[in-house]
Amino acid sequence: MSILSAEHLDLGYRRGLLVVRDLALDVAGGEIVTLVGPNGSGKSTILRALGRLLRPQGGAVYLNGEAIHRLSTRHVARQLAILPQNPTAPEDLTVRDLVVRGRYVRQAWWRASSAHDRGVIDWALASTGLHDLSDRRLNALSGGERQRAWIALALAQEPRILLLDEPTTFLDISHQLDVMALLQRLNAENGLSIVMVLHDLNQAARFSHRLIALHHGAVYASGTPGEVLTEEMMREVFQVEGVVGRDSHTGTPTFTPIQSVRPSP
Repeated sequence: MSILSAEHLDLGYRRGLLVVRDLALDVAGGEIVTLVGPNGSGKSTILRALGRLLRPQGGAVYLNGEAIHRLSTRHVARQLAILPQNPTAPEDLTVRDLVVRGRYVRQAWWRASSAHDRGVIDWALASTGLHDLSDRRLNALSGGERQRAWIALALAQEPRILLLDEPTTFLDISHQLDVMALLQRLNAENGLSIVMVLHDLNQAARFSHRLIALHHGAVYASGTPGEVLTEEMMREVFQVEGVVGRDSHTGTPTFTPIQSVRPSP
């Protein structure tokens, strides 16, 4: 059953100048779906629309079958959390202070923090491996620790859906794998639906149930990693010639680039 969907979606930042045209997609409960495509294909724009940060110029986004722009901000935030590519917060905040902010959408302004609130915060910290770092300030964290702190903030909202824009950007390979394994575990153990944008196609294929390849603001292909990550798709969408193989450890498809086939300027 679809938990998040879009129909006939037209998206742009100026009236009449569209980045995405007549887009349709859906996300089932418990799925990890990754948007892939070259720069300018509309990945982040679509994610912003799914998270109600960008109002469509046409069509609509639906959350549990209801048009998302007709729902209150608080209602949406209790169902869906979005983590942009470069989130910011005061550097002198502690990890716990940051995560506490995720509870605001669940609390009435006149009520003090409850035992349930404190339990959810502790769970979010423990789930992201940050319990022992909860009193450390954000400016003292490594890149990987900081990204996990932001994920903990999102988890404190108790969402059913998590949207992430390039969650591994600027991280070294070890921290990238830590973050991706964390997301995979949250999906498997908590049924969290995840929609994310990734540039690393091999990681996308390894950690996703489904890929959506975008080309010029439209869906080129949608399906399992094996169905989408093909040599033809890479040639037509990314303009790269290469070889699709299979990871001997995970069994997921991999792509080895050989050369660009982009026309010379």
